[in-house]
Amino acid sequence: MVGTADIELDARLTLGGLMVDAGHIETGLAEMYEVKEQATARGRSGVVARSHVNLPSVLEGIGRSEEALRILREGVDLTRRMGLLESEAWVWGNLAESLLSLGRWDEALEAAARASGRAAQPRGGACLKTAWIALARGELAEAARQLAEARTAYGTHDLMPQYRLPLAATAVGIAAAEGRLADARAELARALDAGLPPGTQRYVWPLLVLAAEAEADARGVPDAREGRAETLDRLRGTAKSLTTGVPLWQAHDQWVRAELGRAEGLDTRDDWSEAVTAFEALGRPYELARVRFRLAESLLTDGGDGDRDRATELLRLCHAVAVHLGARPLADAAGRLAQRARLPLHPGDGARAADPVEALGLTGRERDVLRLVADGHTNRRIAEELFISPKTASVHVSNILAKLGVAGRGEAAAVAHRLGLFRPAPQHDRTI
Repeated sequence: MVGTADIELDARLTLGGLMVDAGHIETGLAEMYEVKEQATARGRSGVVARSHVNLPSVLEGIGRSEEALRILREGVDLTRRMGLLESEAWVWGNLAESLLSLGRWDEALEAAARASGRAAQPRGGACLKTAWIALARGELAEAARQLAEARTAYGTHDLMPQYRLPLAATAVGIAAAEGRLADARAELARALDAGLPPGTQRYVWPLLVLAAEAEADARGVPDAREGRAETLDRLRGTAKSLTTGVPLWQAHDQWVRAELGRAEGLDTRDDWSEAVTAFEALGRPYELARVRFRLAESLLTDGGDGDRDRATELLRLCHAVAVHLGARPLADAAGRLAQRARLPLHPGDGARAADPVEALGLTGRERDVLRLVADGHTNRRIAEELFISPKTASVHVSNILAKLGVAGRGEAAAVAHRLGLFRPAPQHDRTI
């Protein structure tokens, strides 16, 4: 009414995010997308910048990382052309988060480095992304250094949950990796005592996963018994209080449940199997590799020959992805478990008990498509080879990426080659 279009668009953008938090996901996203398009069309630079930060952040929070990535790439270009340096830093920081989720860690580190030099809060987030990758790669000193830098960038006064909770999760992960269970518990308690406002579940689930994993890994350690029951009860109660309205949160809920069962010494094969199934559809290779490792571990505890066959393929996939990402602790753990169980981790190490392609849950048609993907063919070429439409070929490729738990065609080809799923095409000498 008074001509303050920017204020109206900003309010609608906030409204859309709140609608998503309240569970009205598609309606809220539609509002945010409309604001983005209107702001871009009208050249409203402030709202353009904020929409290219907030919308992909919301998408990332509900597990739609590829969708977020497309908007962030657009946002980098727009904020740079408009000379919005601080907004560009926010975009780079969110880009690092989505690339991390998708298993594109080297690209994530580059994006984090671009976010680090411009403003305190984007720098803090960039340091945390770098710390997560360092932690997964077993570089604990670097992870601790990046965590300290993030804390300095954020400061200590009245931290908002979106900063406070990832800081706590990173601290829990580092403490657990260094065997400091008491410190991990203290970090968890401080984070939960500070309260969990509505809409913060995206930050709470990773914290619960890491804390539950720490308790499970410490099972049987005498010094860990005191306070153990209380911690497990609090983890379970917190998980029950969180919403599971999107597949990503459902997968984390299943993961926490499986870790709590492992911490209590229960048979968790079914829980881990459900966790693997949940993550197979999400395109998050590192998380999928981790739950695949736990399922293999559970299957080998009291499993029969059929369970050993499945565990072999799970460990091969886990190891291949861990090596690709440089996640040395996970790769080493998969190797040690395979060695203890006398399982052939690499093709050719022993007799193959089962067809690995079938063990991955691929259909016959998906097997054919994966073979052509591994040979480097495009969807159009695959369609021509198999006498199907390019759209059908694209659907098959998407299903294969989900089942392998990889983010792109190159990674799918790399996994296929590492596991020896297909023999290379014979090379014939040519005479002239």
